[in-house]
Amino acid sequence: MSPSEAPPADPALRCLGCAARTSCLVGLMPRIQQDRLAPLIVEQRFRKGEILQAEGTEVDMVRTIKLGTVMLTRSGPDRVLRPVALVGRGHLMGLMVLLGQTTQVGAKALSPGRICDVPVAAMLSALVKDTALQNSLHRQIGNTIARLADWGQTMRLRGLHRQLVATLMLLAHEQGTRMVRIPSHIALSELLRTTRESVARTLRQLEDQGHLQRNDRWHVTLAPGHERVFTEDGTAPS
Repeated sequence: MSPSEAPPADPALRCLGCAARTSCLVGLMPRIQQDRLAPLIVEQRFRKGEILQAEGTEVDMVRTIKLGTVMLTRSGPDRVLRPVALVGRGHLMGLMVLLGQTTQVGAKALSPGRICDVPVAAMLSALVKDTALQNSLHRQIGNTIARLADWGQTMRLRGLHRQLVATLMLLAHEQGTRMVRIPSHIALSELLRTTRESVARTLRQLEDQGHLQRNDRWHVTLAPGHERVFTEDGTAPS
């Protein structure tokens, strides 16, 4: 991972002007806390395919995704890593380390992006002194659990066409935009336990049926009324 270009002269300005501020634990801090942490925050670029976190490890940094899409993985009883969710802007990796545990999931970048690292010790010090920040941490834990549950139920929807629309809805939320940058067909097929050919075919069918609009090779926009895919009787082959 390579450091990003030089930050502003006032490091705190990075948080004040960050698009992920409203969903980032540091961004939700009072300005006085941000000012204390700002010199310790290291913003870095990451590359597609880069491993950003290993499961079951102790880390000395918590990492907030500023930009990009990341696949979370979990090892099964056969010790094979399998995808369990896709996350993006504002997601805090190393969250459980703040509760005295090791990391619970692995994380692999599905696109280029940016990430902000904060020392665990500094974050814990801020949490001890601020009840409001503790409440923000509890909300973030709750949101993370809810998001993992969302991905769990998405993988159990009947029909690949419904699974893909639900996936795009979750990605739109993670990316904070109606125009979604879609991961590779290989990544989607691994997540949804199908083939990349089925993913490509079903995306074309969803476009033909008016559920989504293709902006370019890597971007789609969910069309108004796309939710009707969950109530329609017809199913696309998967």
